[in-house]
Amino acid sequence: MIYIGFSTKTHKLYARILCKKYRHVAPIVITKNKCIMYQFVSYKKITLISIKRRDLKILELYGWKFIKYDGKFSLEYALKKSSITCVQFTKNVCGITNMFVLTPDALFRYLNRQ
Repeated sequence: MIYIGFSTKTHKLYARILCKKYRHVAPIVITKNKCIMYQFVSYKKITLISIKRRDLKILELYGWKFIKYDGKFSLEYALKKSSITCVQFTKNVCGITNMFVLTPDALFRYLNRQ
């Protein structure tokens, strides 16, 4: 099972200027009792963060919103492919090829329509 997390806070300057509401996005893979967040840090640098299910509730208190993604996903493909932004990395994980999804806000709207 995979969740897509959207954050309203970021330290990146371009994201603060270009993105309206949601400014960062990260996929979270959940298997049984283990959750791993794939945090995009910079070009070709993805940090794996181990969290627990209860940590998702704590993150919601700090401005995160989560959407359950039921489609196919491929972490191996996304980790091999060099992504430039967090949105591009998440699109690679989910297998989304829509070229008009460029910001976390657009990805949020796209996933809500699915």
